[in-house]
Amino acid sequence: MNNRVNISLEGKLAIVTGGTRGIGKAIAERLLVSGAKVIITGRSFIDDTDLHNEFKTDKISYCQCDFDNEVSFELFLNFIQSLDRVDILVNNAGINKLDLITDINMGDYDVMTKVNLKAPLFVLKAVSNLMKVHGEGRIINITSIWSSVSRPERGLYSLTKWGVAGFTKTASIELAKHNILVNAVGPGFTLTELTRKTNTIDELKALEERIPLKRLANPEEIANLVLFLASGFNTYITGQNIIIDGGYTNI
Repeated sequence: MNNRVNISLEGKLAIVTGGTRGIGKAIAERLLVSGAKVIITGRSFIDDTDLHNEFKTDKISYCQCDFDNEVSFELFLNFIQSLDRVDILVNNAGINKLDLITDINMGDYDVMTKVNLKAPLFVLKAVSNLMKVHGEGRIINITSIWSSVSRPERGLYSLTKWGVAGFTKTASIELAKHNILVNAVGPGFTLTELTRKTNTIDELKALEERIPLKRLANPEEIANLVLFLASGFNTYITGQNIIIDGGYTNI
């Protein structure tokens, strides 16, 4: 007996915001390997040839977008509206800044809420209108463990990520009748390039010791969960904020 499960996304079009590095890039790669065409966003200019060489396929395309810039964001929303259909949306783009609540300033609040909260909400709105026409779709919003628990200096980040988890639930209720499943995925500590750059080896070891599985997640492990939620194998999970953290939030 062949117990292998093959997830095919042939003929599907996916948008992954913030798909140039880290978890977003791993998600884009998983969707591509499964047969989808993928549009990723990022803040910097990327040449198509360089993009195709990096991902080793011409099924990926790039849309430059700065979600903190109103003009850039409006152009991206107009681009979405020009598409015939979108089958999968992964709202992954986000930023983080650590500060005690007593030290948060208006500028940081404005930027964080624009990028982490306003952008995914209005991208979801634009994409879901296309999905309604075709009577199906899969939307995955990337939250964080800090949408389930918190710690000092995570106040502003938690505010935005709890907000995303909240509108995920509302969207799942409103869009269920259109066969559009909406979920969130909350990664824990993940071994991305940024994590390696911002933590020493000793700091990474200390983090690992606090996780029941005694290691950080690989970006591909987060991507595998997103792939399942985006696929036809997910037919009944909606409105959930699924924490994937090696057990960290259980201790």
